[in-house]
Amino acid sequence: MKLPFQTILIIVFVIGFVVAIAIFSGLFSSSSKTASTTPTGSVVVWGVLPFADMQKYVDNFNSENYGYTLDYSQHNPDTFYQDVINALANGQSPDLVIINSEQYSQLSSKLYTIPFTAYTERQYRDTNIDGGQLFLSSTGIGALPLLVDPLVVYYNKDILASKNFLVPPKTWDDLQAAIPFLTKRDTKRQIIQSTVALGEANNILHARDILSTLFLQTGNPIVSNQKAVLNNGSSATETPASVEALNYYTSFANPTTDNYTWNSSLPESLQNFLAGKSAFYIGRASELFQIQSQNPNLNFDVTQMFQSSTGGRSVTYGSMLAVGIMAKAPNSIAAYAAANQLASSASIDMLSKQFSLPPVRRDLLQISQSNPYVSVFFQAALSAFSWPDPNPTSTNTIFRDMINNVNSNTTDTQTAIDNATRDLQTTIQ
Repeated sequence: MKLPFQTILIIVFVIGFVVAIAIFSGLFSSSSKTASTTPTGSVVVWGVLPFADMQKYVDNFNSENYGYTLDYSQHNPDTFYQDVINALANGQSPDLVIINSEQYSQLSSKLYTIPFTAYTERQYRDTNIDGGQLFLSSTGIGALPLLVDPLVVYYNKDILASKNFLVPPKTWDDLQAAIPFLTKRDTKRQIIQSTVALGEANNILHARDILSTLFLQTGNPIVSNQKAVLNNGSSATETPASVEALNYYTSFANPTTDNYTWNSSLPESLQNFLAGKSAFYIGRASELFQIQSQNPNLNFDVTQMFQSSTGGRSVTYGSMLAVGIMAKAPNSIAAYAAANQLASSASIDMLSKQFSLPPVRRDLLQISQSNPYVSVFFQAALSAFSWPDPNPTSTNTIFRDMINNVNSNTTDTQTAIDNATRDLQTTIQ
């Protein structure tokens, strides 16, 4: 009996879908020679990683003869979301995207969710650092994490040695205690050497990420289950820990406090550190080469992010890089196979070495690192967490306004937190 043409199409589609899942879950090798299961053609990958560095990886990947090739193009992180939306509108979706965790929430509805039947939640959690749980949902995995770019503390060894500091501060309390020794003022009481760039928004790189770290260290997730929770306290009468965190952050730019060591008239935070006029700079691991190249004579080292003196788990902000499969990937079978390969231990190890950034995989983080900087970055990876950012451009503005409104006495701290929570929720919706 002849089957109707429509029935045949359905059968073919179902078989193709099952094969794609099988490839992704590892049931079949991506290099299988069986025609019906072999991914072929070109996999179009859009990403935010530099083209020159990524192309070295792509060339090596394509030389492995998996049966398909990667075609990578770099996009501006600030316009990436709109680039994807425009491509979808024109029927020209990429197959894969390599995005950072700040972009994930915006794009998650456009990505294929890998079901737990293909890759179990237990496997995912056992494989990746805890911060990678950002990409989990109740139904599956929205993207596969690759690398993490954690906040760390760069410090000027000469400045610390001049005041007999044998080791850099480890806690926020230790940092506060160092301010009277490491902050210098001229005869007019103007700051000519800062301990650390904190307290402001406009001239501090990563102000949003640093303040996020303080919030996360108090246990506040900032956004949870599509709800902004910055103003959450454990009771109706309790001051939210986020209020205390914001007060603490802005105290470093408040001339009336003992923490005062920074203000809006100083140069941008990284430039001040490069000029040898800041003892500490809170920056990302990825900035190491920039610091080395812009001032080869700077005698600096790197250590972990400052932590609470009360103990508990170490936490720092970390921007995660992940690969996502587009729901409308034109070459879906090869896209599944490529995502699987990109997230493999060997592939992530190669990417980690290429970009000198720590991997998200636990097995790779256990490997001893000879480079003294990279070894610190690997340690920081275990403490790295992010949060589901609904729109990076909007949230940068929300955090900047929150800080500036407190510093200018436009609002009190509680009101600034309440306003930020409201604006975050509006952005989420």
